[in-house]
Amino acid sequence: MGAGVVAGLLEDLPARWRGGPAPLPTTTRYRVRVGRTARDVVVERDACRVERSNGQIPDVEIITNVDTWKEIDEGRLSGIEAFAQHRLAVRGSIEKSLHFEPQFQRPQAGGLEYALESVSTGKARISALFAGNPDSQPLVLLHGLGATKSSWLPIVPALAARYRVIAIDLPGFGASSKPLGAYNAAWFADHVITLLDRLGHERVLLAGNSMGGRISMELAMRAPDRVAAIACLCPAAAFSKRPLVWAARIARPEFGILAARLPRQRVYDGLKELFAAPSRVADDWYDAAVDDFLQVWRSPRARMAFFASLRHIYIDEPYGEAGFWGRLAAMEPPALYVYGRRDVLITSRFARKVRATVAQASVEVWNDCGHVPQIEHPDRVTKKLLDFYATADRKLAAG
Repeated sequence: MGAGVVAGLLEDLPARWRGGPAPLPTTTRYRVRVGRTARDVVVERDACRVERSNGQIPDVEIITNVDTWKEIDEGRLSGIEAFAQHRLAVRGSIEKSLHFEPQFQRPQAGGLEYALESVSTGKARISALFAGNPDSQPLVLLHGLGATKSSWLPIVPALAARYRVIAIDLPGFGASSKPLGAYNAAWFADHVITLLDRLGHERVLLAGNSMGGRISMELAMRAPDRVAAIACLCPAAAFSKRPLVWAARIARPEFGILAARLPRQRVYDGLKELFAAPSRVADDWYDAAVDDFLQVWRSPRARMAFFASLRHIYIDEPYGEAGFWGRLAAMEPPALYVYGRRDVLITSRFARKVRATVAQASVEVWNDCGHVPQIEHPDRVTKKLLDFYATADRKLAAG
């Protein structure tokens, strides 16, 4: 396929634009680079046009090769699938890039179809990505502290082949609103339950990474009738030893307003530390993830939400009448726990504590894994989740 043909495909995009209000509130300039050909696709609230790149800084860059773009254009492949397969790179904002594809009509030829919606819970607007058959069993994905729904993209396509995947930005994070609130596990759980009510889902499967794992457990403890099974990947849990917990109790999340400046290199280096072998993750993924994080970090309310959530993870009461570990022992839904031996944030020693507390849980420690298994080992995590949920379904059917 020559450069002229590629340019023609890009310049034909306005004819395939779905029309109506754009999903994003402002004009968005997408720079699409296909091989050596580049065009700017400019989407406004009531119009779409294509321009030659003229030196303006784009909001998003989408970079791929000719063969991959041809598959996307023909509907045989989605951008999410191409991104997960390292055939497409994004710069500027993963969140905004996700809005690109659903705005254009394309043939239904086997590629993943997905939608983005902002769902009101009454007290917050939750940004959610939906993929998979709407009639399939719902599977809700909950991200970790400082992350977004994009942290699940490597495994969304495979999960969506069996389930109705709902990957959300928790309130305070990503593209969701940043309301005033407690930002503890119970507060997040209440928002997720209200979201399920809005969507009409009585019972769901859950998967959570880090803080999302803690919220998954909270949901299973508070509303077991709404949770069919939970999978916790390197989940946060109440710490038994909490030096200076008194200082954390009096620390104010509002201090986060002052922490606006965060050097890009520091974020980049910190992100790499989350993986046992950073080279397993493509460099363009790090670039895109850092872009997304820093874009959200500019918001004072986002910084307050981050520090409030971090504070509550640390001061979570481990023991006593309402303590975490006593409540966890009574948790009813089937549970899977995966820990990384080389996790620098959540020690894998929690595996022993969970085994002793939740006798029916399946608990694994992966020696070659850091803090974000779904990104470092997407194929292994996908297989583990599909097998676990299928087993849970069989046990539930057997009574």
